[in-house]
Amino acid sequence: MTDKPDPTPGPPEEIWVIVKMAKPDIFFIRYITEAYEGLCIPTTLPDSDGLVLLLTGKDMEDELRVAIDALVEEFGIEVIQWGTGQTPR
Repeated sequence: MTDKPDPTPGPPEEIWVIVKMAKPDIFFIRYITEAYEGLCIPTTLPDSDGLVLLLTGKDMEDELRVAIDALVEEFGIEVIQWGTGQTPR
């Protein structure tokens, strides 16, 4: 038996962002982010007042930052927190 490195790649590094917006805007923001196929996965956080988690891979971080900057300017959403790795619970 030889000590070969495992060729199976590990999971991609995740980038997540929590944003806050007016509840009526959540559907529209979800629609916009999903239209940019592969940009991120938006998830409304349970029992929150307009908090949405945006989850993507490290390779899409720059594109997500550009999109969020545009959404902040257009809709006045508020960025609560950026993070990497495991999503907050």
